[in-house]
Amino acid sequence: MKNTLIAISAAVVLGAASCSPKTTVLRNPNVPGNVGKTEEVIPDVADKEKDKARGMLLAKERNIALLLPFQLDLIAGNDVQEKDVKRSALALDFYQGFQLGLEEVARKGKPFRLKVIDSKDNPTYNASLASAEDVSQAGIVVGPVYPQEIRAFGRNVVDENKWIVNPLAASPASDFNISNLITVTPSIYAHMEAVATKVAEEYKIGDVVIIYQTTDSDSKQFLTGMATAIREKKYNAHVVTVSSLEQLNEKLTQAGNNIIISGTTDKTSLNNLISALTKKKSEYYSIRLFGHPLWDRFDFSNHPSFSGLNPTISTESNLKPWTSAVRQFRELYRQKYGVMPSDQSYKGYDVAVFFGTLINKYGLENLKAKLETETYNGIYNTYKFTYNETWGFANMAVSFKEYIHGSFQLQ
Repeated sequence: MKNTLIAISAAVVLGAASCSPKTTVLRNPNVPGNVGKTEEVIPDVADKEKDKARGMLLAKERNIALLLPFQLDLIAGNDVQEKDVKRSALALDFYQGFQLGLEEVARKGKPFRLKVIDSKDNPTYNASLASAEDVSQAGIVVGPVYPQEIRAFGRNVVDENKWIVNPLAASPASDFNISNLITVTPSIYAHMEAVATKVAEEYKIGDVVIIYQTTDSDSKQFLTGMATAIREKKYNAHVVTVSSLEQLNEKLTQAGNNIIISGTTDKTSLNNLISALTKKKSEYYSIRLFGHPLWDRFDFSNHPSFSGLNPTISTESNLKPWTSAVRQFRELYRQKYGVMPSDQSYKGYDVAVFFGTLINKYGLENLKAKLETETYNGIYNTYKFTYNETWGFANMAVSFKEYIHGSFQLQ
């Protein structure tokens, strides 16, 4: 990681156009300029003006601007310290995964020209980047990655037809209200919708769906709209909402399955809920527990009977380490960069492969139409986009994990 950051830092080029601010551009340290093959492609069009216009479009759609917060401006000279590597880790990992993905796609088609720009984790600077020459010349922009950067950049891009890919921020697309934004990471709303759909599919007459609300913000975000969403998908579902364990106990039934949905991430509330449900389980109540995606980070070893509640959570990750695709990527990444890939590396690879493949197959001018129909099952993420004319495209695809043998595992 340190060597890679040194290579990137040494390759900084300051580019300035007459009508644009200075922009820090990082050339690919291993393959300057083009990513992929380098043969020239001339469009076969009879009319010279159409030929010129088409040629310009083809050249532009192969240009990708990648805006990541390396924060190279905080490095003292060329002396890269471990703190610099840690600060740049997210950007480095995503960039390296993205580079491998784009190289893979380029081998199947024409070359891409990748312009990597340090966004500096600075909203004001990102506002100025929106009019930079390298951004204007790009057919598609990937990044920035932080919400404040995205707002500052997206609201200052002059070309409203230029697609901006938000690759990492999980904020709802409606928070940005940028019509040409493509939000890749599913928001908590997408997780709520997915759980509501799964509950509706599993519901049978005689069951009761109990939504357990607590006061913490994660619970409120996750459960907002849950009851309505379930009823929309299963009109006859018996859904009740409670806000205390006493109320929950009163609503439990022995006539059918008790489907409990909790969004709390407060450890005290969660521990009390699990203890109460475990007790009811021992009294022969049938219980199916759905929880917040963040439960994947918690340690439930102090609840040895937790798995008996059939706990299930939604997750953005579809990573299956045992598959050949993941093993091959992991080994290639290790050979090229000397470290193992992180989650950000996998995400960068998926973004590059998905959007690069769409451009290869359909061209940039057809991207919008294809985003509404094309799905993707990557090594880390799955994509299924919905479109809103106010806030663009949002990925609604999530997977599910069940708690088995001491951890949440993909179904």
